[in-house]
Amino acid sequence: MKNKIFDTFNDFLKALDTQDGTASASFYHPNCTVIFTEGTYRGRDQICGILSKTFSIIKDEKFLVNKLDWNIITDDFATCTFEYKWIGTIQGKRFSTPGRGTLAWVADDGKWFIINEHFSTMPK
Repeated sequence: MKNKIFDTFNDFLKALDTQDGTASASFYHPNCTVIFTEGTYRGRDQICGILSKTFSIIKDEKFLVNKLDWNIITDDFATCTFEYKWIGTIQGKRFSTPGRGTLAWVADDGKWFIINEHFSTMPK
């Protein structure tokens, strides 16, 4: 189960690239909490909603991850931190936002899910 987390993380990034809120939200545990700069969201339904809204506003979105560090991996829990670069187009204008993120994962019925996510901008 430990090795499957790496594949799940990569599959999650691929789901984000589809800009499909439902596909991306399927990686979140039903009881998850997600903290973004603009708000805190709880549960898979809220996550699906905010992702779908974001994907409808931002075109050509890419979420690029680097400096990935797995802090702990057990049979049923894992955490990772990383830096990211979020790029896309809003109302015809290109943007690029660097930041950092933390994901806490839990294994449930043989599958990995995000139970907590926290994204923030890079410190100044």
